[in-house]
Amino acid sequence: MNQEVLKMKALIVILLFVSFENAAAAEDTTLQTVLEELEILKKVISQQQTKIGLLEENLKSVKEQNRKLQEEVVHLKSDQEVIREKMNLKQTKVPDRHNNFGGEPRNKSRGLDDILSRHKRQLSQYPLEVGFTALRHQDPVVVHTNAIIIFETSITNAGSAYNPLSGIFRAPANGLYVFFFDIECAKNTGDTHVELVRDGAQTGIQAYCHGTGDFDNSSTLGVLHLSAGDTVWVRLFQGDYINFGGKTLFSGFLL
Repeated sequence: MNQEVLKMKALIVILLFVSFENAAAAEDTTLQTVLEELEILKKVISQQQTKIGLLEENLKSVKEQNRKLQEEVVHLKSDQEVIREKMNLKQTKVPDRHNNFGGEPRNKSRGLDDILSRHKRQLSQYPLEVGFTALRHQDPVVVHTNAIIIFETSITNAGSAYNPLSGIFRAPANGLYVFFFDIECAKNTGDTHVELVRDGAQTGIQAYCHGTGDFDNSSTLGVLHLSAGDTVWVRLFQGDYINFGGKTLFSGFLL
């Protein structure tokens, strides 16, 4: 009887050991499967991150191309307006009454001259008023290299010669003009150079601020002789992704 009991106990122990080994083996298999799936998931995540990086680079490139196209459109519009205004000025010039090429009686030309003469005398009694001051409040909109700095908030715009949408001033008449601009560089924007531009060409009137560690201000003033239709604006010519503070402004007036 005791031998039978001992055999039974030994059999139970053997069965329990086999079951434990089978369970451990199954657990090892499950763990291995989980680890393999984790490795596959890591590879998938890495591939997705690479694709996202490429998409971000492409988006950045598209944005940069769009910005350059917008700048070119602004310049083209400005050039077209200058050409249109200069053509209008040429068309409105009065023909010399002494050169009667058309064979028309001189009294007709003389009548037109009299009208224009009276008009000029009336204008001389009311001097042309041209002057503006505009602020930039578009922070945190950044400005890129060679881009026009747009001062969108007009405080004064006598004569409506300054366009707050494009940031471009267009001279309504020949004369001497005074321009002043002040820039405030935001913190940690780096070296920032801006300049006054006439019809797309440098004037040498520039300002600089370092914008490192704290806000920094710089201002300058210049006088330009402009013809009717000439355009003037302020642009960033050194530095990129620049933020400007709320004290940044642009002013000009006809002497």
